Amino acid sequence: MLRSALDFLGGPGPVALAIALLFATPVIDRLFVRRKRVGFRVLYNSKIGLGPEQLHDGTESHAPQLRELVRVLDRMSIVVIRVRNNGTYDIGPDDFDKPLTFTFGDRVVWNARVSEAGSEELREEVRRSLQFFGEEANQVRVSLPTVRERMALSMTRLFRTGADRPRAAAEPLWHGVRLDGLTLRRKQKFKLLVVLREPEGNRHGELGKEVKITGHLGGAGVLHDEKQERFLTLPRLTGGLAALLAGVLVLTLAWAPEATDPTVACGAGTLRVEGSSVFMPTMDRIAEQYVKACPQARVETEPNGSIAGVRSVVTADPGRALVALSDGKQEIGGVVAQQAAIVVYHVVVHSSVGLDTLTVEQLRGVYSGRYTDWSELRGGDPLPIRIVGRGSESGTRELFERRVLATTEGALSSNDCRNKDRDPQARVIRCERDKNSDVVREIGAVDGAIGYADAPSVAEARKTDRLTALSLDGKVFDAAVGVEAGYPFWTVEYLYTKAQPAEDSLQARFIRYVREHDGSRVRMKDAGYLPCRTPEGVLLDLCNLR
Repeated sequence: MLRSALDFLGGPGPVALAIALLFATPVIDRLFVRRKRVGFRVLYNSKIGLGPEQLHDGTESHAPQLRELVRVLDRMSIVVIRVRNNGTYDIGPDDFDKPLTFTFGDRVVWNARVSEAGSEELREEVRRSLQFFGEEANQVRVSLPTVRERMALSMTRLFRTGADRPRAAAEPLWHGVRLDGLTLRRKQKFKLLVVLREPEGNRHGELGKEVKITGHLGGAGVLHDEKQERFLTLPRLTGGLAALLAGVLVLTLAWAPEATDPTVACGAGTLRVEGSSVFMPTMDRIAEQYVKACPQARVETEPNGSIAGVRSVVTADPGRALVALSDGKQEIGGVVAQQAAIVVYHVVVHSSVGLDTLTVEQLRGVYSGRYTDWSELRGGDPLPIRIVGRGSESGTRELFERRVLATTEGALSSNDCRNKDRDPQARVIRCERDKNSDVVREIGAVDGAIGYADAPSVAEARKTDRLTALSLDGKVFDAAVGVEAGYPFWTVEYLYTKAQPAEDSLQARFIRYVREHDGSRVRMKDAGYLPCRTPEGVLLDLCNLR
């Protein structure tokens, strides 16, 4: 169960990488993505603590002013809010799309004070940015000194009586404060103490407790309440997933038994496979299956061309675990060849050509330069013939020249496959590409283009409906029944080794897996190849013909 889960997730390597990325995500988010962060927290929110009951000392001699003061204080409360820059960059006035704003429900702001600012400079900066506002949106905002002047007048009225008592004037009610244009350097913090009183209509009810804090940092900045504990936070989510994956990885590697396929003969060590760029993508998938069944084995691949791959085998040290893939049998001595699958090829043209068949003789005329325009073969509007071929190290090219053209392709005259930009005097436009997939892609992009490639590459490229696969002399390849008599463009994919490998070696066991195992056979059929070995282990007669 655990091994299946690990395989589904891609194996130990990808899982370990995912764990590292999950642990790193909160750090990346904090340092690079959300670099500007302002945190706030309400530390205290309660009444001042002096009420009329504290005057009941058995006498009635308290002055009216004192009783009035106590009555006022009884309906007052204090809120303490801590604000700090807990990001990695300084915060300036331009960073706020909306200023940091504090409102307190129905409570009215009486006074405010900045404390624990860390420096007098920061204290003055906060005082400068502090503004008081009322309920009306267009009400004039005032600064801290103005509010304190009006508070002093209010206190004076409490302690004066008779003719000396100033007449009460209609005063604006401040229901909130905001920090407009605040500058807060990295790691700086302060506390804002706000004195509040209940509205005149609330003389006996419960004191308000509401505190609402709003604002917005632009860009990727974050303004967050440090007291709110969310169940799902980024560190918790990524940490939990990382812990789960780590548990699966550790338990699987420590206790889960290796999943083994009894039908696979496993070898240990490292094996290298070189050669055909046509067959190598399928070989990669077969190798992945084998390594999954045999964790002690490692298979490396390099699509360097059939001829180069076989040469590597010829020059390799006898003890080196090396296998070469070749499109067709190479006439080279001192090596061992074993058939793997039948590989079929197609001659293809751009759909603009307007043909679906050619005779082999006509095809030879195209490549020799006897024909230079498609109108010479089909009539109609002129369209230059443009040949897209492979390089001299290609096994596909060698097969095409030997089995179809009966001669070499001709000289390279073009780089862009559209004009004779290399050799203006050449009779035919001919360019080269490194891989069969590159060849069919180029043919699909160039009007009048012709070339050749293996059936899987053609099938993939024909999804764009810009390619036409030609029959040759009216003959085609049918994978269901084999090769139709007379169709020339096919071969057998061979596996080459320096010598016959020992039966218990990784080299021998992997080759046996490629040629005989059902999993390998399915991979080859899915890719468009015909395995040389039947499910009963019998070699197809067709594979002995080439």
